Amino acid sequence: MSVVERENIIDRSRHRSEEIGLKKDFQTACIKLQSHNKEALLDKNKALLAIAQPFIEGLKDILLESRFILILSDVNGSVLDIKGAEKTIEKAKQSNIIIGASMEEKNIGTNAIGTAIFEDRPIQVTAQQHYSEAFHNWTCSAAPIHNASGKVIGALNLTGDHKQEHEHTLGLVISAAKAIENKIASEEIQKNLFHAQNYAFAMMNQLSFGVFALNLHDQIVWANDTGCRAINTRRSILVDSPIGDILKSWPKIKRIILSNLGFLDEEHSFNIPNLKDHFLFNAYLIRTDGNEIIGYLITFRPFKRLMSLVNKYAGTITSYKFEDISSSSPLMMDVIDYAKKVAHSPTSVLISGESGTGKEVFAQAIHNASDRKNQAFIAINCGAISASLIESELFGYENGAFTGALKGGRPGKFELANGGTLFLDEIGEMPPDMQVKLLRAIQEGQITRLGGDKIIPVDVRIIAATNKNLEEEVKNNKFRLDLYYRINVISIEIPPLRNRREDIPNLAMHFLQNKAIKLNKPMMRLSNTLLKQISSYSWPGNVRELENYIEKVTILSSPISIQQHQFTKEESRVLIEPKEELEFSPSSLKDMEKQAILKTIAFHHSNMTQVAKSLGISRNALYQKMKRYDISLKA
Repeated sequence: MSVVERENIIDRSRHRSEEIGLKKDFQTACIKLQSHNKEALLDKNKALLAIAQPFIEGLKDILLESRFILILSDVNGSVLDIKGAEKTIEKAKQSNIIIGASMEEKNIGTNAIGTAIFEDRPIQVTAQQHYSEAFHNWTCSAAPIHNASGKVIGALNLTGDHKQEHEHTLGLVISAAKAIENKIASEEIQKNLFHAQNYAFAMMNQLSFGVFALNLHDQIVWANDTGCRAINTRRSILVDSPIGDILKSWPKIKRIILSNLGFLDEEHSFNIPNLKDHFLFNAYLIRTDGNEIIGYLITFRPFKRLMSLVNKYAGTITSYKFEDISSSSPLMMDVIDYAKKVAHSPTSVLISGESGTGKEVFAQAIHNASDRKNQAFIAINCGAISASLIESELFGYENGAFTGALKGGRPGKFELANGGTLFLDEIGEMPPDMQVKLLRAIQEGQITRLGGDKIIPVDVRIIAATNKNLEEEVKNNKFRLDLYYRINVISIEIPPLRNRREDIPNLAMHFLQNKAIKLNKPMMRLSNTLLKQISSYSWPGNVRELENYIEKVTILSSPISIQQHQFTKEESRVLIEPKEELEFSPSSLKDMEKQAILKTIAFHHSNMTQVAKSLGISRNALYQKMKRYDISLKA
């Protein structure tokens, strides 16, 4: 600070003092505070005192040697602490400069503390430059102290005999005040970081998905509550442990994200005993503002939860895979092999076949064998929805699109199937005007909700099914030729049950086992005579009709003949003669279950995977039951 600047500051201060009407012969700083007011003052400024006092103590030796005293004040100029040479402190008391005294400019006129706070500038005031005669024997150098936001919260003042005036004393005070400010800023940053961390932890712990933060050594440094619950592991066990111990695929994930490739919604599993769930993982690099990599972030959520969410709105569960479709018929096996080959293709598929042949089973199997298996499988029966509603079902609608529309609108099947598969069952029943809109959506890969104008891009694979001859429908102008070619890129025709009679006994056995378990009934045994009848029957309702027939047999605990099955209206009055029951005899559930296992093992030639599937149980459950019933496989 130049001499001119200093003189200008002092001149302004003396002018203010004169305007207030202060007396120059005022001999003391201020009236003493009562003890309780002094305690309140110190308590109010305890944070400033706690930070400043170590710095004041650090200057103690210099103060004793130079016979100066160091005074700390609050923003109002009230003295909070005095340290230094005892003789100088005693001399200051004569001017009432004690803890609690006010050095505010409006009380005692121009002085270093009061003027530094008012001007928000460091200042040195010596001898007659003080407005009050009480301080003419002093030289005082003061600097304001600011908080982290730059607001003045106090002042630091170095006071001594006026004969000891030196410009270096102001520099010393400025340096000490700056050190206090830095400490205040540092603690404010730490405080803010602490609060921010607590807020961040609170928010992260409320997330519906798991979060792991890793350091550069691949160690877990933090895990949120959701993540700990998802893998049933305490945070104390996870922290500081290598992520590779529980996630074997981490090296691969790490290579991908370090190559700046996205790692989003990838299916993996943890290597944790008794945890068989699969999860969808996302992984990211943690970078500083300077783009330096300092760690990794992993998020994960249960795969089944995501699919449950989709199925909640879509109403479709893809439970069938090609492994669930077994057949002894060469004709059917060719169809299955062909379907497996085309499953990975993104092109549209048209599945044709009579009612009840299992068209949706094939559709689900194709989806589950495709690259879209982790995405949604959305089904809609085009023949079960009225013409007035099918458009909103397919494309969704906006708020207020029509009377009865849900508030806020609703996504359609195309949106729900985005990235996955849209199964259009009974497509031959679709109204002609909707066929045009469907064709446009498939061709353009985008839709617009009913009542809206926003274009929504969609990526769906179309699998359509029909029990009609669409070529004949095209000839009769009931189905559009361009739509037929669009959906019939790959054609799969499922043969009726009468053309693959080899499968009938196996299917009957499969349904007998499943229905017995489902209905909690003894498993029925069909006579050879009845099996021949079943195998020779034409089954116009195909697999669905056979399943319904077996369900009736299980419910009634009686082997209904095919002739009786055909007269459905008379079924309630049919009396089964004892001779029709043939090989059935009452047994305990345990005996029935044991016999079922033995016969199924023999039927599948000890192929335990097929045995477990036929019985509708896991391999582990099968082996447990075999152990319980003392069933062993022959060498």
